[in-house]
Amino acid sequence: MASALCIVVGALLLATWGASTAALAALEDGTIIEDATARVIATEAAQNVVVEAGTDRVLEALAGVGVSTDIPGMRALVESLIASVVSSQGFADATHAQAAAVRQQVVKQLQDGGTGPITVSLDFSVEVNAALTSLPLVGDSLPSVSVPPVPVEVMDAQTADAARTTWGWLETARAWCGWLGLGFLALGIVVSFRKRWYAAKVALAVAAMSAGAWLVLTWVDASTVATWLPGEGLADAVLVDIADHAKANVASTMGWVALGAMMMAAVLLVLARSGSKGKSS
Repeated sequence: MASALCIVVGALLLATWGASTAALAALEDGTIIEDATARVIATEAAQNVVVEAGTDRVLEALAGVGVSTDIPGMRALVESLIASVVSSQGFADATHAQAAAVRQQVVKQLQDGGTGPITVSLDFSVEVNAALTSLPLVGDSLPSVSVPPVPVEVMDAQTADAARTTWGWLETARAWCGWLGLGFLALGIVVSFRKRWYAAKVALAVAAMSAGAWLVLTWVDASTVATWLPGEGLADAVLVDIADHAKANVASTMGWVALGAMMMAAVLLVLARSGSKGKSS
């Protein structure tokens, strides 16, 4: 009984370690976060924020190079220009070109243990300068300006805090569950009375746990999975989007682990059975 309990707990911990490792790898090294963030930035609400903040920064940049910004209608002109930039394909391309930087900003804010909303800073000075030079009459005379990066909120405070909690649990699982699982399995072999069959039982248990995780992640939708995670449930659309793509990566990993463990268990069972027959003869 003690040996069986150690096998079950150890296999569960190893499966948890595998799932958390796959999830964090997909988030840290893949394109899941930046793709979800790009979709948020493409929404009308986010673009309105970018236009407002971008207008302020462009006016400050123009004033910094000696352009009078007190001219009547100047703000409306710049705002219209920024709106055209933000709605252009060039802005979408610039956002995708900063994908790695966006992912790094989000991951850093998830890891820092802070509180509050998660924002990313976008630099579109090149697109703004191209739009400024296209202005009739005055475009060619305007100097090039350096527009400070524009912050865009991609997660509100409540959602971001829930995401940080989940991220912390995933990092803890990745750091400790593997070692704890091996520890339980080592304890199990010490207390086992039938050591010849122990490795095969462990492989079967890992296969069963991994197959169960694969089954759940394959058939359950992302919004349901999000409610199971620590952090009071991740109900925000961007996080459900991230969870949907991350669970596909984790499900694939767990499926391969289950298949490999099942094949290993079959080999170990054959070896254990042949060893048992050889000993009895």
